[in-house]
Amino acid sequence: MRDVKGSNGSIVARVDSSGNITLGPEGGPIVGRATNAGEIYDDESGVNQVGRVDGEGTVFSMQHEKLGKVDTWGRVYDRSGSVVGHVEKTVDGGVLLLIAEPVAQTSSAPPALEETSALMNEAMELADAQRFPQVRKDSKPLTDRDLFMEHLRRDSSK
Repeated sequence: MRDVKGSNGSIVARVDSSGNITLGPEGGPIVGRATNAGEIYDDESGVNQVGRVDGEGTVFSMQHEKLGKVDTWGRVYDRSGSVVGHVEKTVDGGVLLLIAEPVAQTSSAPPALEETSALMNEAMELADAQRFPQVRKDSKPLTDRDLFMEHLRRDSSK
């Protein structure tokens, strides 16, 4: 049994050694047939051909539309180039696109973080303030007289 996995990694169909296709991870009724020549049928007897997979891994429908492609690592891409699943043999990519028809994922990706978020700006400002301390503009630089002479005057007056 070869597993045909969807984009989320779950098994959407299985193909046995004789090419019979069943939907889902459990055994069930045969819904189609896939041949070693790359032909895909949507009935058990192998009469109604719905598409084929050529030697380069391109999946075509019977209307000669290019539906997707299977790369050498078994990743299945749809027309837009997004990964819709993973298969063991190239003909199984046609099973995924023609028979199992991958469903669009309902879960949306987390929203992209804004690069100018307030928290990040505050953290960056604090880091800059610690790494590069600012010189106060309203103070004059200390001299030797300020450091040493002031203490002598105070001590001598006592």
